[in-house]
Amino acid sequence: MMAQGDVFSPTVMYINPHALALHTLEPHLKWVVWSAENLPRFANRYFVFRLKGFLARKGVFRGNWDLKSRPFVERDEFLLMADLYESLPDFRQSAWYKRAKQMITTTGRFSHKDCLAHDLVELDQVFEGYLVHLLLTMKSEGYRQRKGADYPEAMIGRDGTLIKTAHGTHRLCAAKIVGAPGLFPVKVVGVHREWLSMLLAGSNGNQSEVVSDALREIEQRYRAGAEIIPLRRFV
Repeated sequence: MMAQGDVFSPTVMYINPHALALHTLEPHLKWVVWSAENLPRFANRYFVFRLKGFLARKGVFRGNWDLKSRPFVERDEFLLMADLYESLPDFRQSAWYKRAKQMITTTGRFSHKDCLAHDLVELDQVFEGYLVHLLLTMKSEGYRQRKGADYPEAMIGRDGTLIKTAHGTHRLCAAKIVGAPGLFPVKVVGVHREWLSMLLAGSNGNQSEVVSDALREIEQRYRAGAEIIPLRRFV
């Protein structure tokens, strides 16, 4: 029998963004955070990304990371982007802009991903050129994968629920908030060990094909309809 880690490999699904209802932190995040907080500054960026990649490679995780998932729409990123969208066309009235403005006043800078602002002129450029642009283009065009950009990531919980994790959080926020048309890609980077064990239990066929078939079924389920209620209530 093949090892569990040999029958699952990361796969990209194209789903209805409004069907992806939950978010959780990656099960290996605590190690990434530890390295960022304890390693020398010059080594942080080099080591953290490689540590995360190493820990994520196995793709099959135990633990309660899926039980700790929470509604995506309760995340701070979603609430800030929703407020920003409601403030348009005057983005300067949004809570996010006011928070960013305060950060510049107190720390001398505001950063979002690769965008950096040291004054209000630069801050306006960050909001107009990236955040507002993301919302408006998502509304008119739906999701468009930029060349070289990472895929939004997700994992599959013990009961087969698809759960958003790292990368692309703001892109999913924008898609949900504006009611974006079309499909949204998520790269499934991991599955719960219990889900995989139940799936393979008693399987007499090719295990890799069994897993592939199950992943296609999940993709079809999340491609159809509106927001999907988890298969069981998480606590």
